[in-house]
This record gives sequence, structure tokens and C-alpha cells, in this order.
Amino acid sequence: MIRTFSNEDRDETIDKMEEATYDLLVIGGGVTGAGIALDACIRGLKTLLVDQQDFASGASKNWSNLFHSEIQHMNHLEMKMYNDLFKQRLILKENAPHLIKQTELILPTYKTGLFTKSFRSKLLDRLTEMAFKEKRKHITKKELAKLEPALLLKHAKHASLYKEFLIDESRLAIDLLKESVKRGLIALNYMKVESFLYEDDKISGALVVDQNKNEVHKVAAKHVVNASGTLIDSLRVQDRSLSNIVIDSVEDYFFTVPRSRLPVHHAMYIETEQHQLVSLVPYRQSIIVGHSVKKQSERTSNQELLDLVNRTFSEYPLGEDDIEASWIVKRPYPIDKKKKHHEYKRQEWIESPSGLLSVVCGQHTYYRSVAEQVVDQICKQLHQKRNCQTDTVTISGGYVGGLDDFLFYKKKRTEEGLQYGLTEYEANQLIDRYGSNIGQLYVRLRTFGKQAKMFGLSPAIFAELLYCIEEESILSPVDFLVQRTGYLYMDKALTLAVKEPIFRYMRDRLNWTEEQEIRFREKLESEITQAYGNVM
Repeated sequence: MIRTFSNEDRDETIDKMEEATYDLLVIGGGVTGAGIALDACIRGLKTLLVDQQDFASGASKNWSNLFHSEIQHMNHLEMKMYNDLFKQRLILKENAPHLIKQTELILPTYKTGLFTKSFRSKLLDRLTEMAFKEKRKHITKKELAKLEPALLLKHAKHASLYKEFLIDESRLAIDLLKESVKRGLIALNYMKVESFLYEDDKISGALVVDQNKNEVHKVAAKHVVNASGTLIDSLRVQDRSLSNIVIDSVEDYFFTVPRSRLPVHHAMYIETEQHQLVSLVPYRQSIIVGHSVKKQSERTSNQELLDLVNRTFSEYPLGEDDIEASWIVKRPYPIDKKKKHHEYKRQEWIESPSGLLSVVCGQHTYYRSVAEQVVDQICKQLHQKRNCQTDTVTISGGYVGGLDDFLFYKKKRTEEGLQYGLTEYEANQLIDRYGSNIGQLYVRLRTFGKQAKMFGLSPAIFAELLYCIEEESILSPVDFLVQRTGYLYMDKALTLAVKEPIFRYMRDRLNWTEEQEIRFREKLESEITQAYGNVM
């Protein structure tokens, strides 16, 4: 079996890394960095990507992202950005149809509050109509009661119904990397940039530390892109290029409750007394409650959010015991310290005197456009005229004939999964996660399914674990349970049942040292404690 993206080949990959001079070194393996790497590889640039943690472990660690910034930041009135945002969404739907889930979004209109400002909705209508010829649907209070019977309608006037889409951003980052590796990218997780190298005051590479073995390696590169998310400024400090434009972050707080405890059928927004938006998103067997803040002082506690949900759905009272998992995602955005109130700055990339390009993409739907701008700049400096082609490039897992054919593909592959002993839910979940790569999981299911019980795992989980070791570069159980599958956040019972068998299998297969075993154990227990509290 040919392995194209596996840490079982890590030593050989590192040897190759040290031997070459790269056109481009990308620092950061989230959606932004992976998108830049794919664009660069398609244009023929020799590219290396490193991440000091696992891929998709920063701002891309978001399993159910709504296109909500169009609503929350509508007062910016940045028409060109929003036009492009909807265009990019349409492209993404075609290039990665398995990662885009269409749903309906309900925006209740209350007697007081954020959504009484009708220009926001009218502007959103205009943009949506321009991009998709779709209009929102006004629904009466009576119609709203039919769609969401559990919703308390005491303060609601009416509502609007929109077509909405969810993105699995972690999977998007991984599939962008897999597609890039097919096209020549070398990508290494747990590889930290310790310092930069320079020639004639221009950046020429970096010293990187293999976090897995604590070994230092030298990388030669003609250009370096810093796409490390909230860590961007720490690398700019190393480059001595910090300016009045700095990186701040929005913190997204999430927790899940079982659908059985909160019967919400549509994605929706409700609002706090401070007029801050709270999202409720049905996802798999859970409802994800999300809340974004720019300042800690603005944060609403989980108990306050539960109180808000309880006021909105009064017949289904929730307590803190109903919270199955919680987590935080930090999203970077640039601000100008010279401006009044340190206002948000619309700038995707910053070039330092040494040539370091620091890139911020606050809205991941927009990643392809940002990548195009950055790689255009690099090609210009390399005196190479190569146009961007990523608008027509299918991403790994998306080879199903486009969005129109995905439902037929999914139905056919689900029936195949039933023949291998999967439940319909298991088959659907795997196809949504891996798309056209599902055939490779089915091969492992058929070949190694009977061995799964030896390791204390179900055939489906075992096949998935094998695939992620051999094709998705996982090094630790957390990589599998968080960045690759989301099980740790979305399925508490399953995670607690499989964490030990997965740990033992990876330890034995990957020949961990005693130090690695201790480190990966501490990491696993830390993630579980952060998500679930003290359950041990």
C-alpha cells in the first residue's frame, strides 16, 4: 500500500526536507496555510509546510462553522468582501462537497434587540440574491412555531429563514493538505520554527525543531509565509518586524448538549441581554451552542448561556450536567494600534523588510482568495508568471462529480457500507468525513475488520484509525480524536470507551519511546479534562 501522508515515513521525510531548497516555506497547517500550500504546489513551486502542533489545531479546530460573520459584522458594509465571500462559498461547495452541509438558518426577530435593524437583513438579501439568486423567506410567528415547536415565542415578532451552510474546517484543512501532498508538498506536524535564517538581511530559511524527537533541522527557502494564526506575532518578533499592525483574537466558546435534551431542528441565533449573538447548531447527535467574544469581559459563562437557552426553550430546562463537552477556538484578526479604539483592519497579509509574509484569514470561507493574493506576490518576486487555478481544483475527498452528484454518491456508498456491517449512521458519518476517500476505509474495513476486536475497537473505528495513521499523518490519539474526527467533542461516550485501546495500538505500532508515551498520555488526559471536566 502506497502511503503518501504518513508519519510512519517521518524520518525519511525529514531527511528529504534537509536536502532541498524550497521556493516556499509555509508555517502553519490550518486552512490558511494549507490553502496557500495547495495554490503554490499547483503553480509548480517547491513547497514545504510545517506546524508546531498538529495540523488544524488552532483556528481551524471548528467542526460546525456557520457563515455567521456576514451577519455579525454587517455594519462594516464591505460589499466587495461579501460579494467575494459568497463567490468563494459557491466554489467550495463544488470543490469539496463532502465538507459542506446545507441547512436552514432561523433568525427570530424580537421586539427589542439586534435584529430590529432591518438594513442588515436587506443587505444580506441583496448579497445572497447576487450570488445564489436566493432570497430569505419571511415566516410568521405561527409558521415559526411549526418549525421549532420547543421555541418560546413570547418575545418573538416573526422570523426569517435562510439557506445556510456548515463547514467542517478541521477536515477542510486536512483535505487541502492531502491534495497538496499528492501534488508535491512536504508537510510535517509537530515541527516548530525556532528561528529564521538570513542572507543579506533577507529571510532564507529557518531552524526547525522536531517536537517528536527534540532534534534541530535546517530548512533552506527562498520565501517564507507565516500563517501561524494567533502565533503570528511571536514569529514577527523573531523577525524584528512587529509594527502598528498586530494580531488580536476572537475567542469562540462552544459546548454541546444531547439532541435528546434540546429538540432544536434548525440552526439559529438567539441573543443575550447585551445583544450578543449565540448560535445553536444541530450537528450529528448534539446541539452545539456557540458564543464569540473579543474581550474576556464580554464573555458569557456556560451557566448564563444555559439560562438563556432555558428562557428560549423553557419546556426543556438544561443544567450544567447536560453539557457533554466544551472547548475554545481562537481566531486571529489584524488591528491597527495607531487607529482609535484599535480598530479592525482589512488586511490579509503583511510583508516585512526581510521578506517574511505574515498572513491572516479571519473568515476561512475566504481562504482561497487570500491564498491567491499571497502566491501571486511570491510568483511576482520569483519572476514567474503562473496564474491561480484553485477555483477549478477538486480537493481530496471531493471527487464525487460536484455538489449535484454528492447525494447520489453518498446513497450508493452508504448501501455499500451496510454490506460491510456498518450502521447507516456510521456509513453516513464516514462518507461525510472522508468523501471519495471512503473506498480506502472500506478496503481496510474488509481486510482488517476481524482484527478490530483483538484491539478492543469496533471494525469502523479500527478502519478509521488505520486510515488516519497511514494517510493523514496522525502522531497521537488526540490527533485522531480531535483534529481528524471530532469524536472527543461530539461523542463523549465513544471517546471514553475507545481512548485506551487507541492509545495502546498507536503506542505499539508507532514504537513510542517511554518519553513519548508519557507526553502523549499527558496530552490525552489534558484534552479530556478540558473538554469534560474531571471524569477520571
